[in-house]
Amino acid sequence: MMASGAILAPFVPRLVERYGPRLPIVGGQILMAASFIGLAFVPANVPIWTLSLVMIPVGLTAGFINPPVSAVLLNHVDGHLAGTASGVYNSSRQIGGALAIAAFGALLTGPGPLIDGMRSCMVIAAVLVLVTACAGLALGADQRRRR
Repeated sequence: MMASGAILAPFVPRLVERYGPRLPIVGGQILMAASFIGLAFVPANVPIWTLSLVMIPVGLTAGFINPPVSAVLLNHVDGHLAGTASGVYNSSRQIGGALAIAAFGALLTGPGPLIDGMRSCMVIAAVLVLVTACAGLALGADQRRRR
């Protein structure tokens, strides 16, 4: 998953330069949500290679989302605050990831079968990502107002 994000790294800045940050951010989030929904409905007895193929788009989304979000953040703070803003952003990503692991781990160890907990986690993650994609739609309006 991470290798696919690294492969995209050289291409995403060109995409952002041509279309702005909203397309890769929102598009990446929609792809991520669709991948989570796909994972939610994968049968429990699916071969590992099929599961791996379904997970590839999740890895791709990191390359689409993270660099443009960092760029938008750093373009909207004064230069002397760039280090602080970057540190807060990266720390909040790590804290959010840790909280998600804790919350989803609790769902996975719930009273029902593991597969039911996994499906619940994937659907919840998809909904949360779609909410942030809606927030990302505001990027285009913000960029036009600043020009």
